[in-house]
Amino acid sequence: MYYFLYDDHNSKNEAIYNENETKKEICENCGGIQTSVKGIYNFAIKGELCDCYDVASDFVISEKFLNVLRENSYTGFEVSETSPVKSTNMPIDEKYYLLNVTGRCGLLRKIDGELFPYCRKCHRKIGSTGLVTTGVTFAESEYDGSDIFAFNNLSNVPIVSEKIKDVLLKSKLTNLRFVALNEWEYSDRILKRSVFRRLEKNSVYPELIEAWIKNGVLTEQELNEQLNKRK
Repeated sequence: MYYFLYDDHNSKNEAIYNENETKKEICENCGGIQTSVKGIYNFAIKGELCDCYDVASDFVISEKFLNVLRENSYTGFEVSETSPVKSTNMPIDEKYYLLNVTGRCGLLRKIDGELFPYCRKCHRKIGSTGLVTTGVTFAESEYDGSDIFAFNNLSNVPIVSEKIKDVLLKSKLTNLRFVALNEWEYSDRILKRSVFRRLEKNSVYPELIEAWIKNGVLTEQELNEQLNKRK
């Protein structure tokens, strides 16, 4: 059994993204934006200090958490420095690290092995596709064997095995939440009027149209009718 690792979504004890210098790359096909932080990562902590946080799609861990990973010689990750403060802008003595998952298991797949809709150019998981499903999996042939790993197109969410999950829990790390891959719920609904609006504005690309038709959001006839209006 494999699990996504998240924080516990406790609004009383959470981390907040602070201003950081970033680098952005925009895909020419789907318009997706890949953002990376340059330099030391800045964030603020609200409430009690915990051992892990989701911070605007980044994953931050405490020094205690990092020590557990290193003591067990787990593979599949790198860390970089952060500069945390309290939400009141008071400094924090404890060390926290930005966790960069390097282990990979290929592209995101539904439980039956079918790939999630993705951009053929940047391989990003595309949104607004109408896909609703429960459970995901990965191809064993695409898994690099790392202890901590992630999907190529969901790289901000760490995945761990049952064994590693048990080690993390026994280490009494705080703010952990595990979701089994085969129970993960995904809902990417989109209204038909929004689809028509995007077609009118030509803010679409082939993979998105393909997903709309496949997921029953749009029929071939409706697509042709909308395309004819633009002629």
